Amino acid sequence: MRWYILKALVRKEVARHLANRGGIALAVLLVAAAVLLSVFAPSGQTAEGTGMVDGVHHCFIEFDEPTPFMKHLRANVPEELKGAVRFRELRKPDQIDEAVRYDTGTGAIQIRQPDGPGRRTAIKLSIWHPDGEPLALAPYEQWVWKESRRFFAREAALKLPGAKLPDEPTFDPNNQWLVLEAHKHLQEQVEAARKAGNVEVKQPLVPDLSIERRGLGGKVLDFRAAIATGMVVFALYFACVYLLPTLNCEERERGVLLAQALSPASPLELLTAKFVFYPAFGLGLAATLAAIYKPDVLSSLFFWLALVAVGGGFLGIGMTIAAWAKTQRAAFLGGMCYLLSVSMLLMICSINGIPFLSYAAVEFHGPRILHAALSGTVETTHWRHLLAALLLAVLWLCAAGWVFKRRGWQ
Repeated sequence: MRWYILKALVRKEVARHLANRGGIALAVLLVAAAVLLSVFAPSGQTAEGTGMVDGVHHCFIEFDEPTPFMKHLRANVPEELKGAVRFRELRKPDQIDEAVRYDTGTGAIQIRQPDGPGRRTAIKLSIWHPDGEPLALAPYEQWVWKESRRFFAREAALKLPGAKLPDEPTFDPNNQWLVLEAHKHLQEQVEAARKAGNVEVKQPLVPDLSIERRGLGGKVLDFRAAIATGMVVFALYFACVYLLPTLNCEERERGVLLAQALSPASPLELLTAKFVFYPAFGLGLAATLAAIYKPDVLSSLFFWLALVAVGGGFLGIGMTIAAWAKTQRAAFLGGMCYLLSVSMLLMICSINGIPFLSYAAVEFHGPRILHAALSGTVETTHWRHLLAALLLAVLWLCAAGWVFKRRGWQ
């Protein structure tokens, strides 16, 4: 290995990429996107930073008239829903002139309180949710049920001073108080019926109810970390599977590759120069994006090992495509076909529960280990994915070297 030749080959790659304005522009756009992600969704926020609650970014609370109950709702919007709840008064609450339509990603809770002489007081709630997603407004419904319970219990206490009223339940975030109150009401009704029938039993006919919820061992997907992971993976794919094959085929079409073959440079030195430059460019761009999202990740050994594993795998794939493709068009189509084929394979295996087959793809392990590094949730299973990714990278690099030596000059 002659270092002066290797240095000249690497400088040649750098000069060619500096002249490639399209590649530089795309890299700048990736960095800009990472900056926007960091600015508009600070690291203290997760999925809530997107302004989405179960796929609904706005819920309209529509009412027929500004009653005390509506004033209570307006004054008690929880902090996590304040940016998504909008109050507005219905223009014609007693008639509907046309089909009710709302923008995509929105829903509504219409509250009508019909009043009049001789009519029983009532509240009518109409839940308008996205079609096919009846649970999309669940967080907003839980808030309305909770505040209606609080408001009407307070009103009853004001009108019945000194009366023994049910205690206020413990409002839990999982809304279990509704189930517990309904169960307690059933117990009281059954007990009243038992006493009326003079039936003696040692134990209550309806047992007490206790509900316990616990989270599973798996972590909830961090939305921001998932976006950052996609950007890091794309940076590596862009450098190693897109730029490498297309520019290598450009050298072949222009005769530059043949000139290098006739030069004193050996095939090993040519391969080494490409293996040095493209991973360095991809790793540098990927590390920059990750540092913008989460600067602390640069001090993580797992993150750098994950970058090397994924970058090495993509480098082997890109070099294999470059050796087989004869033109830039063929190289570009080869990269896209590979990406589509692997995506379809992973999707089919995931949907149909096909085991082991997806383990043979770098794309199966790469996003998992990079997301774990960026979200700070590295576990034992992620180290296994890292070892598998490193093994696949070595296999792809060996295959790329063998194929390039046999077909790279043709």
